[in-house]
Amino acid sequence: MSIREDFQQNGFIDSINVLPMDRTEYYTKKCEAFIESYRFHPSFSEWTYYRTELILKWVAELASEESLLDVIEQLIGPDILLWNAFLPVKPPRSDAYFGWHQDATYWPVTPTEQIVSAWVALSPINQLSGGMQMVRGSHLLGAIHHETTYDDSSMLKRGQQITTTIDEDQVYGIALKPGQASIHHTLTFHSSGPNRSDDWRLGVGLNYASSMVGPLPGYEDSAMPLRGNVENSRFKFTEAPQSDLDSASLKNFDKVLRLQSKRYSDIQPTYI
Repeated sequence: MSIREDFQQNGFIDSINVLPMDRTEYYTKKCEAFIESYRFHPSFSEWTYYRTELILKWVAELASEESLLDVIEQLIGPDILLWNAFLPVKPPRSDAYFGWHQDATYWPVTPTEQIVSAWVALSPINQLSGGMQMVRGSHLLGAIHHETTYDDSSMLKRGQQITTTIDEDQVYGIALKPGQASIHHTLTFHSSGPNRSDDWRLGVGLNYASSMVGPLPGYEDSAMPLRGNVENSRFKFTEAPQSDLDSASLKNFDKVLRLQSKRYSDIQPTYI
């Protein structure tokens, strides 16, 4: 079965080797240094929650790795943009978790089936360290109703989680080695529990879009061109920062967040 066939059937693929050892070590050191320097900074949560590629050069570099884009191309075609990057890191022995949810529910873009969510591991990922779980075939159910919990331990801003019963027989636990990735459909049910290990859970989340994707009418949004012909995209184009957290990149970050003021926080969820 090809990667694309596996993805279409199950709604995700995992344990895909996307980074060589030297690049994995490079990005891991960058991630560790960022956490060490800024974990107590008042903007740490904001910087790591979305559009991290605009302020951390190494995140934009990781998203642009040719070996990773080669896999993404098999799923959404040759014309690729980075719509969003984030750092869903979890401290050791923490209660932070992601409840069962679908990525696309709150996104004011279309068509969401032309977006994929990649998760690149920079540390060993398993269920003890708060690795993801996926429900096989759940992407075929369409958009499902979510409830808002505002749970303080949830890593989602509203603590949102789906209200339907999870078919435990179809739950699959993701395990990744550093340099490997899982990639899932934006409607696949997924979650991740707390990190009960003694080490940080390190990784980078990446939302890739084909050139067919654009904002819903009435919205503005932006994305970073990475591969192929994206000239006809309806996104405003962004660029990678010249260096990590420099003044120009922080200014651009604030500008893009204002442009995307309706993303996540204001958009009404779309259900079938």
